[in-house]
Amino acid sequence: MKTFIQVSAIVAVLALSSAVSADKTFYWDDYNIQITVPDDFKIVEDTPTEFEMKGDGMELAMSIFNDKNVGIADMDEATVAAAKEMKLQQIDEEEAFKNADFEGYYVEGYKDGSRVMFAGVIDTASRTNFFIVIIFDDKDKEAEKEALNILSSIDHK
Repeated sequence: MKTFIQVSAIVAVLALSSAVSADKTFYWDDYNIQITVPDDFKIVEDTPTEFEMKGDGMELAMSIFNDKNVGIADMDEATVAAAKEMKLQQIDEEEAFKNADFEGYYVEGYKDGSRVMFAGVIDTASRTNFFIVIIFDDKDKEAEKEALNILSSIDHK
């Protein structure tokens, strides 16, 4: 009986902790793209060229740049150039990533006192190119993990 009570308590704690860190999946229907974010996020804008969301202490925006001349081999240069154009300061992290049909390159740095993760992404199935920017407080180490999780969640609907 004691073991059953202990197991029940563990199951209850796990259920509560997964409910606290629940995520929601949103869809950018214009491009058949889905993205999973923390459950406190709300859509701010959803147009054929922009998809913006805000959550507690975090913002996300995706925008189409659809330059068919930029392939995956060029995405690192295109991302760094765009980060410089937006005046991203002190870039201290750069890395390529791949998730299902999506490949890209991201940089991390600062702008106006906030931590910024900026990625160039290609949907290899449709050849749609877009940028995604995630802004959060640099002191929030969980936010950085969440930002990486968001990038790895990009998929097709």
